[in-house]
Amino acid sequence: MGKDKWAKVIEYLKNSNRDPDKVLKLLKGSDKGIETSYTVSRSSYSLNVIAVITQKVMDPKNKGKTLTHVIRTWAKSKDFEDFYNLMKLNEKKKYDKKLLETYVKQINDLWTKPQQRHWRNYFKKTKGFIMIDPTTHPHEIMNKVNKKGVHSSLLKIKSR
Repeated sequence: MGKDKWAKVIEYLKNSNRDPDKVLKLLKGSDKGIETSYTVSRSSYSLNVIAVITQKVMDPKNKGKTLTHVIRTWAKSKDFEDFYNLMKLNEKKKYDKKLLETYVKQINDLWTKPQQRHWRNYFKKTKGFIMIDPTTHPHEIMNKVNKKGVHSSLLKIKSR
């Protein structure tokens, strides 16, 4: 039964112009526990958004403004456009001004997710900074941030 189960796949791979090493690498990248650049980008998107919104909400010039207003202002900016294009590169998506309200809703939904409470609290305590120990190796710092990448032009990093 095992041979019949995979027969179509094997036949396709034998008769197509596929590189066996590349196919194997692709399959291994899908294994649980192995992070690809795409999964890191996806997870870092949330971290970056929560950090930036926290920074913007705490900015004195935004005092008294609603969360939606702060999000919309950021979503209109060139900074967000560059960030979005970078983070969505693997998905082949590009920023589109016509989708501004969609971006605002997505960011607001991301902000309010219960799973993001940890990051909201963390950035609120640190006033929007990622706190680092200058004696800690950068790899250890990223492990502390749950192996999520950070967009350096967005996040503020501060030594303890």
